[in-house]
Amino acid sequence: MENFSKVAAQVRGARALLGWSQSYLAEGISVRRVIIADLESCKRAPQEATLSALITELSAAGIVFTETGVEFVEWPPRPYVPIGCTMLKKRARRQWCSRT
Repeated sequence: MENFSKVAAQVRGARALLGWSQSYLAEGISVRRVIIADLESCKRAPQEATLSALITELSAAGIVFTETGVEFVEWPPRPYVPIGCTMLKKRARRQWCSRT
């Protein structure tokens, strides 16, 4: 992969602009969080399919990859939820019941 450290920095920057955690982005493209962490720290390059999914989701969220970094297509950015995060998971609240 050409210029791996640049891609890692761009993904880190794009995630920061969007306010997304590594876990949220990982869930959005259906990979484990450690894959995003390894990419951003330049420990290991992801598979081409994973990198393609990352770039697709970040671009769909309004991120443009430039020679010098990343930026928004338009300001203010529009809300975007990654494909893998369409189902919001809510914890069921326990209902306290008194036993009689």
